Amino acid sequence: MVALENPMRESVTWKIGGEAGFGIMSSGIMLAKAFARAGYHVFSTNEYPSLVRGGHNVVTVRVATSKFAALNGDVHILVALNAETIDLHKNELSDGAIVVYDPKDKEWQSGDFPKKVILIPVPLRQMTMDKAADPIMRNTIALGATVALLGKGFETISSVINDQFKKKGQAVVEPNVAIAKLGYDFITQQYSTVTDMALAEGKETGRNLIVNGNEAVGLGAVRAGLKFAAIYPMTPINSLITFLADHAKKLNLVYKQPEDEIAGINMAIGASVAGVRSMVATSGGGFALMVEGLSLAGATEVPLVIDMGMRVGPATGMPTYTEQGELQFVIHAGHGEFPRIVLAPADAVEAYSLTVDAFNLADQFDVPVFVLTDKYLNESQWCLPEDLVKAQVAINRGKLVIESALPADRTFKRYDVTTADGVSPRSVPGMKNGQYYANSYEHDETGHMTEKAAGRSAMVEKHLRKLAAIQKIAKTPTVYGDPNAQISFVAWGSMKGPILEALQTAQFKVKNEKANLIHFTWLYPFPTGATQKLLTGKKRIIDVEQNATGQLVSLIREHTGIEITEKLLKYDGRPWYPEEILEKI
Repeated sequence: MVALENPMRESVTWKIGGEAGFGIMSSGIMLAKAFARAGYHVFSTNEYPSLVRGGHNVVTVRVATSKFAALNGDVHILVALNAETIDLHKNELSDGAIVVYDPKDKEWQSGDFPKKVILIPVPLRQMTMDKAADPIMRNTIALGATVALLGKGFETISSVINDQFKKKGQAVVEPNVAIAKLGYDFITQQYSTVTDMALAEGKETGRNLIVNGNEAVGLGAVRAGLKFAAIYPMTPINSLITFLADHAKKLNLVYKQPEDEIAGINMAIGASVAGVRSMVATSGGGFALMVEGLSLAGATEVPLVIDMGMRVGPATGMPTYTEQGELQFVIHAGHGEFPRIVLAPADAVEAYSLTVDAFNLADQFDVPVFVLTDKYLNESQWCLPEDLVKAQVAINRGKLVIESALPADRTFKRYDVTTADGVSPRSVPGMKNGQYYANSYEHDETGHMTEKAAGRSAMVEKHLRKLAAIQKIAKTPTVYGDPNAQISFVAWGSMKGPILEALQTAQFKVKNEKANLIHFTWLYPFPTGATQKLLTGKKRIIDVEQNATGQLVSLIREHTGIEITEKLLKYDGRPWYPEEILEKI
């Protein structure tokens, strides 16, 4: 076989696919960890059907010598653990891509592919049979073969395998290392001339944790002082449950799995009333059940963090695919009028830092705070700098009072309406002289039910002052690229990466005009003044979202009067790729 003459690569995208239950997901995580340790920047995302068993699973990993913003659309190495994988993904292959497959599945020919490819048949099944190994270990053979194709030493993957299985003892570690070595040796001995995908040396310095978005939210919550979480399982936030449940004792927190989402939010509200930092997490269908509880948190002015992991709807929709369809839902959810804050991270770094912010803001203003994520962010594997997680975290408990500061004459007013910012001092049960009532009725300053006109008006105006106080600290959208560019992309949440990668590829130009990205992480209360300043006078504004209606566009129009007519919208459940954005503009 004649190898194509290519220099060492700066970036390679690898994809593995096969039937559910054959270690597809774990393969992606192990490869990402291996190359992160070797000084590369990595990103991994998955795709799987909403089935209890079976169906086609696929994981895509990008490995690059330096930082990048998003996964790219072209696949350079495809590992097929069954013939279906090639049928489904051959059109994604770049010119000169490598296809690793088992000839027992099907004998593929170069003419079966739309572009020129290098076919590498590896007898995966036969290798496992020869070693009397479980057929699932084909994925481990494929990992060894992949490391060889990328031009790296076997220790790159063997160290990760050791760590992955060390709790099970050497009786498990050694056969896994041995079978990975079979794949590695097969490539180095049979296909030593295929160097097309050899990677240059990694340039990343510092240690990165490889975490999914849920784990980044969990880390941020723990560092912010989380003590109670009540979460009912629902894709795509389930790995947050795993993180909290597995480490609850070590982290000195309580995780409870309630009977449903209604119970979950009410339990979290109770924990918050008791004085500890609490959270819930869910997706759209689960949050629909929480809406009455959300209004209760608004009425009782209870700090609460809600991680809302969006997926394709309405109803059950496509529960294992991604979408940004619930921005307007979380802003307007709940009966009656009460303040809340909505934050939307773009990646693991922002998922961590904005979760810390969410807990501080919830306490500072006694409001519910949403961390609005999506399946793409929640379940993908990201690089999170270890130094960021280890850095000091400032904790702001707002106007939470200490017992000695409470008036001895028992005149404490939990819902004092005279505060300039609308935020009243807050006591917790057990504090002498700090008693108050927390119930769902309209109330006076001590929490007692009232239906007096003047009392109702005073409480509403208190809530409005709180909203105005939050508005004053609303975070300005971040501008990436030349602030004076006449073409601006606007986006929120996880759309940042694909747009940024597209603009960097195009050198921040569209049709030879400078372009920038205006990215929103703070969505409500909306940063009206800053947005007007950033968008006024632009020649061209392009909205990029993962929904069918352009929900950010509606928000901008509502609060600024600026009409954005150019929208790139994707709503098939699959993430945006930078190449798609470039093609459309």
